[in-house]
Amino acid sequence: MKSKTTAPRLKMRRATPADPMPWPLLLAADGPRAEIRKYLSRGELWLAEASGEVVGQMVLLETRVGTWEIMNIAVRGELRSRGVGTALLRKAKTLAAERGAQLLEVGTGNSSLRELAFYQRFGFRIVGVDTDFFVRRAGGGRLQRQDGIVLRDMVRLRIELVGRP
Repeated sequence: MKSKTTAPRLKMRRATPADPMPWPLLLAADGPRAEIRKYLSRGELWLAEASGEVVGQMVLLETRVGTWEIMNIAVRGELRSRGVGTALLRKAKTLAAERGAQLLEVGTGNSSLRELAFYQRFGFRIVGVDTDFFVRRAGGGRLQRQDGIVLRDMVRLRIELVGRP
């Protein structure tokens, strides 16, 4: 890998059945495993590789006619803020547009301040909040905290795709 200040040279490709499942990355962005398996079975897993190693991943899913959603996206910790996430978002936008989508959506937790800023810098706009999404998902279990903020709500973001093929 290159130095922390240099963006790694990336190769983006759709995962094949022969690829090992990147569970550490998938679980870094979402959980539990059973929930991830549900959308993995219907979506597309894309891998970002640098020097032959998986350094990021995303799962794309057509949720409605004309709308694709990034269900899961994550970058290896030491490579965050080096352009990998932005490259994955660009790929998602291109893929959705090629498939005729008008909208690309993503959801993230109310306590995910870094991610909320990242998506908005890319052009996503907040379009709704699914109140108590993570409370329901926890099913009475212990709620997670991020930077002292309880993870309760799913913040929904969307970007309109222009110049579609």
